[in-house]
Amino acid sequence: MSKKTIESELGSILKQVTARLSKANTLEEVYAVRNEFSGKGSVLQQLLQSLKELSPEDRPLVGAKVNEAKKSIESDIERALLFLANKESIEKDEQRDIDVTAPFHVSNPHVAPFDSIGTPHPLQYEINRMLDIFTSMGFIPFEGRELDTDYYVFDSLNMPKEHPARQNWDTFRTEDNLIPTPHTSNMQVRIMRHLKTAPLRAVIYGRVARNEAADAVHGHTFYQIEGLYIDKGVSVSNMIATINAFVEAFFGRKVVGKIQPGYFPFVEPGIEYMGQCPFCDGVGCVSCKHTGWLELVGAGMIHPNVLREGGFDPKEYSGFAWGLGLDRMVMQRNGIQDIRSLFASDIRFLQSTI
Repeated sequence: MSKKTIESELGSILKQVTARLSKANTLEEVYAVRNEFSGKGSVLQQLLQSLKELSPEDRPLVGAKVNEAKKSIESDIERALLFLANKESIEKDEQRDIDVTAPFHVSNPHVAPFDSIGTPHPLQYEINRMLDIFTSMGFIPFEGRELDTDYYVFDSLNMPKEHPARQNWDTFRTEDNLIPTPHTSNMQVRIMRHLKTAPLRAVIYGRVARNEAADAVHGHTFYQIEGLYIDKGVSVSNMIATINAFVEAFFGRKVVGKIQPGYFPFVEPGIEYMGQCPFCDGVGCVSCKHTGWLELVGAGMIHPNVLREGGFDPKEYSGFAWGLGLDRMVMQRNGIQDIRSLFASDIRFLQSTI
């Protein structure tokens, strides 16, 4: 068989396959086309065996064309199989005598009206509440980025190169060395450069990720709310008063607060804001682990190096920043014992918390 003959045969085979597949109405008919043209002992198999009759110079070129035709035929067959399988599935669904979406059970055909069309997720519900509180205080909301660079996550926040948070056992990294953000603080310098002028009031919300084992009170993915305030003459007392006002608005009652020293590279000095447990009035309960106090907010005066990165002169301006774990606050406010419940998609749990 000559090169020209084989190429002519290939063209004819491709036309036959196209014609047969266009008329195929069942999966069996498509499988028959596959067996005839592409399987063992098929027309293409016989054509490949005839390559030995060609000259050594023609074999590679013609062989490549045969293989290309085989791939094209197999691709057409797979598409035909997928189309017919989907068509068969749809036809079976249409023939069912039970509507699985109907708002009643077959044993009780009474159709009761829906009493609700759904509820917001507890996390989204509390995010909205917190943003309303901060907006009423004059803060502008910003959504955080979930993927960022080393500069915004660490360098711009005065974190030294050897800081343990940069290591893989603390922070996730993608193959191209981007970071699923471990905190919403990566937005601080961006917002400073964006708003540029003082007074600057911003509140940041978003999902963050850390390389941490999950248990009842820890998660590798969770939500944070963070605030930022910059102006002339801002003091620690302004910071404490702002945090206290938010905490009381969030819990809807007077909260006794206290502060203790805390370390964060991007603030100096740093504090941890503790609130007397609003559920037991400081006596001790499950929510506060029987200590009478809840660790609510990490905060501090913005470090001069961070102010400079954001374009503010620390000799003229000062400010404070704070952050809190939203999931923990939701757990405390709703008496939730296991943080994993917030991501389990159990409709009974979700409805019971709002």
